[in-house]
Amino acid sequence: MPPDKDVLLIYFDQKGEDELADDFFNEHDARGWKTPTGGKIFNWKVCAVEWIYNHRQEVKRRFRQSPFYSESF
Repeated sequence: MPPDKDVLLIYFDQKGEDELADDFFNEHDARGWKTPTGGKIFNWKVCAVEWIYNHRQEVKRRFRQSPFYSESF
């Protein structure tokens, strides 16, 4: 069952990633709340946590590839 958008916005705000909420909702709504393999999503919070984790990892990866990054401080 897809979440209410307001509940989803509150959840992402509590996780400190409120700017990701609309992208998450729009992508999953376009897919019909199914996984990339076509399975039904039973718990949207599990998908949201994974979405937030992947975003944070991508931010870290971009930072490490930045010319301003140095491991020796």
